[in-house]
Amino acid sequence: MADLTTKYMGLDLKNPVIAGSSGLTATVDKVKECEAAGAGAVVLKSIFEEQITAAVESIREASGSSYWHPEAEQYIREYGRHHAAEAYVDLIKGVKDAVDIPVIASVHCVSAGAWTEFAHKVELAGADGLELNVYVLPSDPKRDGRENEQVYFDVIEAVKSASSLPLALKIGPSFSSLSRTAVQLSATTLDALVLFNRFYRFDFDIDGLKLVPASYTSSPEEIARPLRWVSILSGQVECDIAATTGVHDGAGVVKQLLAGATAVQVCSTLYLNGVGHLTDILSELTDWMDRHGYSSLDEFRGKMSQDESEDPAAYERVQFMKGTGGVS
Repeated sequence: MADLTTKYMGLDLKNPVIAGSSGLTATVDKVKECEAAGAGAVVLKSIFEEQITAAVESIREASGSSYWHPEAEQYIREYGRHHAAEAYVDLIKGVKDAVDIPVIASVHCVSAGAWTEFAHKVELAGADGLELNVYVLPSDPKRDGRENEQVYFDVIEAVKSASSLPLALKIGPSFSSLSRTAVQLSATTLDALVLFNRFYRFDFDIDGLKLVPASYTSSPEEIARPLRWVSILSGQVECDIAATTGVHDGAGVVKQLLAGATAVQVCSTLYLNGVGHLTDILSELTDWMDRHGYSSLDEFRGKMSQDESEDPAAYERVQFMKGTGGVS
């Protein structure tokens, strides 16, 4: 029987498949369902920086738009501005009492403000780790790339000064130099990088002339971008890598492990196929390992990373070429 155990952020996982932060990890009962289906760990539904600082309403008024932080609207309605942090701490405590797998808290943040003291409360509540979902939209022409990227380093430093929890940073691909920034981030006290965040997307209602949400779920084709970058960064960064976005089945998990991922987060596929699909994913992973004669993850993890490739340039090819089935 294949051994699926692994270490992620210094935590012992029975397998590398993590239920990612979503509404499917927002209650004790839902997390218990994830554990029963086989999840190696869970990342709890995110709380937002604005909620922790109790400034959500003023920020919304100043921004003039309810889309300033898309997911925050749901939390604002559910908990209210004064009780969100307390409710989140209670969630952590309840989940830790109910399950045996590692429980990772999650915070959406855009600054290194006073909210970082909340990390200590998360630690006291019993969370096994903390995932920071950070993204600074580079929409301000007055700010250069270095200013935007410094926010990530400031957040890590502030959180680590308030808590000794293992820390993961979930980022997007939009950096002036993604490889350099990822390597520099990994050289801090960070324990893991999560590649990549799937951002809220909007569409236009051309009859109502208003913004409307686009699809919330990923497609299997979206695995291509994180797969490329996990492959490139594996062996370069000094921390673990968790792959996410576009992983819908066991084959997707295998691909990301071959690329060098330590763990793989799944979310959209659980919405589309049910939480029980975790069992199918793990069965597919085990079957593949058995067919190829692998008894542990370490025997093939990173086997197809750029660092291990005989054709490393192929990982950086970004244009179609004639004669390869593409268009020029």
